[in-house]
Amino acid sequence: MEDQSASSSSPPSSPPLKTYTLTASSICYTKSTTSTTSLTGYLLFKPCTSTTPTYILRDVSFTANPSQILAIVGPSGAGKSTLLDILAARTSATSGTLLLNSTPINPSSFRKLSAYVPQHDACLPLLTVAETFAFAARLLVPQTSDIDTIVTCLLSELRLTHLSNTKLAHGLSGGERRRVSIGLSLLHDPAVLILDEPTSGLDSTSAFNVIQILKSIAASRHRTVVLSIHQPSFKILSTIDRILLLSKGTVVHHGTLSSLEIFLNSNGFTVPPQLNALEYAMEILNQLHDSKPITPPSLPPTPQHSPVTVNNHEASDIRYRSSRLHEICSLYNRFWKIIYRTRQLLLTNALEALIVGLVLGTIYINIGYDKEGIEKRFGLFAFTLTFLLSSTTETLPIFLNERPILLRETSSGVYRDSRLTS
Repeated sequence: MEDQSASSSSPPSSPPLKTYTLTASSICYTKSTTSTTSLTGYLLFKPCTSTTPTYILRDVSFTANPSQILAIVGPSGAGKSTLLDILAARTSATSGTLLLNSTPINPSSFRKLSAYVPQHDACLPLLTVAETFAFAARLLVPQTSDIDTIVTCLLSELRLTHLSNTKLAHGLSGGERRRVSIGLSLLHDPAVLILDEPTSGLDSTSAFNVIQILKSIAASRHRTVVLSIHQPSFKILSTIDRILLLSKGTVVHHGTLSSLEIFLNSNGFTVPPQLNALEYAMEILNQLHDSKPITPPSLPPTPQHSPVTVNNHEASDIRYRSSRLHEICSLYNRFWKIIYRTRQLLLTNALEALIVGLVLGTIYINIGYDKEGIEKRFGLFAFTLTFLLSSTTETLPIFLNERPILLRETSSGVYRDSRLTS
């Protein structure tokens, strides 16, 4: 009886958080190159050309587990960015299969379940950190009462609480702006987080802080994190769980740093004491390229059937949570706040409207209601319309500056792309 009463009085346990394992099986990506034969000079009408495929990625296989960071490492031209574009469903692979929890991925559904953070930060400089998160949260989380809590928790998770009221244009370092970009991708709580060179252009301390935060996010949210990095330091390597070493589009090693050292020893290479295993592997990469790569032991076979939709109903709830009217109101609110903070443009428009109004009012004062007065009113209408149309062109630089933000927000599903043009 005591056990029954104790069990009945205990609070109900929350359902376990769903996790996702991302698996790539035999991914290949080719580009066609056209070459002209030596017979071209003898042909009068049509040159003799042949098309040969160039492999950017060849037979790439790996597994990215939840609560872990998988780092794609390799020199420039190894295929890191191309592989990330394929993982983020921005580019289609020539062959191979992407699996999410052993189920083939549907690209449109996977875009809704994942988030892609590009290498270059695209944020509105005149908004503060808290406002940037709040505007995105209003679109992704329509419940207004939850927005303050979500923004506060996100600022704490990214260690940006002390910078919540700082504008992005001033007072933020490169690493802090990178954390803001990561935070925008975390607002809809993606199952898989994909980052392109998150430490590029940062000093060693800022880069380590970014990787530490990503490690904390992966562990606390049980999310799968995949990132590319050129040549990480030893401190960053100690934070990363698994590495995927690429060379000329093929996998040289996939596993932990300790397994990389075992792989080097098995191929007759001894790691010098002054270097770690990855640094040494990068130095002898051309020799390792000819060695047999290590593939993950638990890779499932490539399915022969066509990809199917993964949790399409669940994914549709993640994207476009706001109504069309709510999206328009939120975007107009953000746009007018930016216009208001562009003090020079706002003051110029106000003075211009005042001067033009005084000039036109002086010219067309005391016009009558006869035929001549009606013609003058048509002239006043034409001048007013011309002034209004010319004043709208002054906001074009704002639209041009917001174009990268538009591309990032529409691709990540923050709002429908027709809302900004409305």
